[in-house]
Amino acid sequence: GQCAACGNVNPEQIFDILEARMVDEYGNETDQRRIGPEAWNEVFRAQMDARSKSIPTNDEVPKSTFVPPGVLKQFNVFWTRDVLSKLANRQYVLINLLEAPVLAFIMAFFLRYYRTGHGTLGEYVFRHNENLPQFLFISVIVALFLGLTVSAEEIIRDRRILQRERFLSLSRSSYILSKVAIMFGISAVQTLLFTVVGTLMLGIEGMTLVHWAVLFSASCFANMLGLNVSASCNSAKVIYILIPVLIIPQLLFSGIIVKFDKLHPWFANERSVPWIGNVMASRWAYEAMAVTQFTSNAYERNFYAFDQRMKTANWKKDLWVRELKNHSQEVRRQINGEGKATDIGYRLDLIRNEVAQEQVSVKGFTFPDLDQLTPATVTIPVLDELDAALQTLTLHYRSKYQNAEREKEKRIAALTATPAARAAYFALIDGHRNENLADVLTNKNDVNVIVEYDGSLVQKSDPIYLDPARGGLFDGHFYAPTKLFLGFRLGTLWANILVIWGMTMLFYLTLQIDLFPRLLKRFSGAPKAAK
Repeated sequence: GQCAACGNVNPEQIFDILEARMVDEYGNETDQRRIGPEAWNEVFRAQMDARSKSIPTNDEVPKSTFVPPGVLKQFNVFWTRDVLSKLANRQYVLINLLEAPVLAFIMAFFLRYYRTGHGTLGEYVFRHNENLPQFLFISVIVALFLGLTVSAEEIIRDRRILQRERFLSLSRSSYILSKVAIMFGISAVQTLLFTVVGTLMLGIEGMTLVHWAVLFSASCFANMLGLNVSASCNSAKVIYILIPVLIIPQLLFSGIIVKFDKLHPWFANERSVPWIGNVMASRWAYEAMAVTQFTSNAYERNFYAFDQRMKTANWKKDLWVRELKNHSQEVRRQINGEGKATDIGYRLDLIRNEVAQEQVSVKGFTFPDLDQLTPATVTIPVLDELDAALQTLTLHYRSKYQNAEREKEKRIAALTATPAARAAYFALIDGHRNENLADVLTNKNDVNVIVEYDGSLVQKSDPIYLDPARGGLFDGHFYAPTKLFLGFRLGTLWANILVIWGMTMLFYLTLQIDLFPRLLKRFSGAPKAAK
């Protein structure tokens, strides 16, 4: 403190008082101190004894006066601190800004295919680019990779800071939300730059917002996956080892590298996407981009409804009816005692299931003898009635096909009424429709266009025109144009984005409750820390 006499604050005065010397008769200081150390010690002891008697003794630990700020205030502090630390690292900012557009430029440059040589235009035409499906799929993988790499070290990097701040009873939700907000912001910028560069170079018109929404959703899913990995691992080396392990299944089970019906029989499914494909974000993201690119481009919007009716009617009258007639003929031969022995029960069950479904889907169509299609009750007259009913369905679908074809021709005639309109029409085809993507989504190169699976006939051709008749989000076939959700029919774009964000929220909850770190500690048998 300060001197009680003069008010000055000078620590040296204490030593001057202690070392004050006695003077002789001439006024000169001697070596003898005015007050000896023993006297000062007695003064000190007397004061300490009096003070100890006046101070009450209390063994209780004093309560902390620290009051944690509110959740929003903590979020703001966490967010500001993290943003400033990232902005201070110029190399980090530069790489995150340039990584996505550079990758998009490299991809689009090498995938910008067009024919050259004699008899060709020698210029790029979007319609004839055979690499569009590959670009869409690689874009999804890039979005997942960027989302993983940008978030995989976020929590492990802050581990020491979190240990120091653990005793302050700060909100974990505020910390996690600040990380999520920053990661989502970075992913939004990266996927936007990637989408803009890629669509401009490949001439993808009118799909920039759609592609960005899908890639941003996939990248956000990868952000949450990366944050869970960062919270679970104890070193950066383990994280870098895990990233390929997490990316490879997204490649393998996306439905692009290997078709879902060509997987191991334990997982393959002819009717719908197997569960191992449904848990992959790459499957939902690629399907959303591919289906929307085909069904919602400026050209296909004029004709998709007509093509859907034509393709469905064509498959029914040419393939479905023919297959049922073949089964009917085999049953007829067995009744007449001709041909090789076949499983009549299986064939009749298949016919009965298919005809029953047709009675539900086609208004006015009925087959009264449906209950007679059993091995014990089937007769030749019943099979004759069946053949007549199938012929009726053939005529129905033939009429449906012809009506849709006439409407489509009218639309084409309206769009090509004048030479200028005709030129604009072909420019619309060249600029918006991609032939190779159409071949992939219509399964044009697959030989098996109809297969028997689980006692029914499954359509393998033109999946892009086939709406799922039953089930839910996870029961539809690959490249389905719509999905069923809670009784409502949603477009594939919004349905798939909804699924991706559902998986993102699930990983957010696991991060919030520290699920994976707890599981790792439990299964690794790590010893508890000493108290």
